[in-house]
Amino acid sequence: MANEVQLKKSAVKKADLENVVDTSFNYFAKPVETTDPDTVTELFRLYNKLYLEIPATGPESHQVLVEESSKIYTPEGMSTADIEPLLAEITDLRTKLLSANEQIQELINAK
Repeated sequence: MANEVQLKKSAVKKADLENVVDTSFNYFAKPVETTDPDTVTELFRLYNKLYLEIPATGPESHQVLVEESSKIYTPEGMSTADIEPLLAEITDLRTKLLSANEQIQELINAK
């Protein structure tokens, strides 16, 4: 046993570990940052592109867009109180038109 090897044990307290050893995770390459493609600008780009393809009514329609937007924003001067008299007038005119068409049909059938 001519070659004797001496071993030395060195220890570091857990509290001092951060100061002695780099415990942070390092990447080999920098991570690629991804951006969310869903932006307001992208929404309006698609809306302008698909404007004529969107149906007027139905589950995915201009009607739904207006209803949902109306929950957040109502243009100045436009309220339900402003629209109600116009809707009542439209209903009245439709009733009068139906009555007039019925009279015309009766006159045609009487000949």
